Amino acid sequence: MGGVGSIWAARHLGLGKDVAVKFMSASLAIDPTAIARFHREGALMARIKSPHVAEVHEHGVAEDGLPYIVMELLRGEELSDRLARAGRLPLDETVTLVLELCAGLAAAHALGIIHRDITPEHVFLADVGGRTCAKLLDFGVARGDVDGDGTTLTATGTVVGSLVYMSPEQFFNPKQVDGRSDLWSVAVMAYQALTGAPPFEQKGLEALLSAIRIGAFPLPSERCPDVAPALDAWFLRALSREPSGRYDTAEEMADALRRAAASLQPPAAPGPAGAAGKAG
Repeated sequence: MGGVGSIWAARHLGLGKDVAVKFMSASLAIDPTAIARFHREGALMARIKSPHVAEVHEHGVAEDGLPYIVMELLRGEELSDRLARAGRLPLDETVTLVLELCAGLAAAHALGIIHRDITPEHVFLADVGGRTCAKLLDFGVARGDVDGDGTTLTATGTVVGSLVYMSPEQFFNPKQVDGRSDLWSVAVMAYQALTGAPPFEQKGLEALLSAIRIGAFPLPSERCPDVAPALDAWFLRALSREPSGRYDTAEEMADALRRAAASLQPPAAPGPAGAAGKAG
């Protein structure tokens, strides 16, 4: 976690299970705003009940004064590591990844929680009972309901997130960011998983911002001949420059990809010739 803090594996005696404990960095634990944001992350994640969001058991302050968050202990790897190793993912794995992330986001968005920093480093591919389960991590810059005193912990208009995966509105109109911005980030990761590179990867901030502002990107089928053109329409909508041109909800985006992928499946083989209408 670098300067933000550290994560340790531990045994939770009260729960009788192994857990992960995220401690805030001592250098940040003297900043009231950073402390409040850290506790806010724990509180927001604890509210989201989804198998595709890392579960938070509790959060508080340790005896040495360091804030902590107790989470489920995950075994597996970050999506970033998987992509670095494999380069690309097969279509079925990419579709499953998107569907599971959309399920987690649907649960978060229903509570008014916007992640705002979805990247391959913040997606964990956990081994759950022998199968891979995608889980969203790190809600450190998430936007939720206002605090009890009526204030928010992120300054109005502040740009947050990781550049390559940030939606246009996160750059150019951060006050208007909503759940569709998270969906954009998922679509960028899906594009990268299928083609081996994100849709907007220009070198230098100015060139990257210009590409995102224009909203033009190579169609996946143009970049990789083995990607079916039937998927291009899904990406064109999911990565629309204007939020109003995208899918409105995580459920809608997931269902559209499910149907697009299903259209690529070969038709079922017919039954034995003459079976239909045969007298008994």
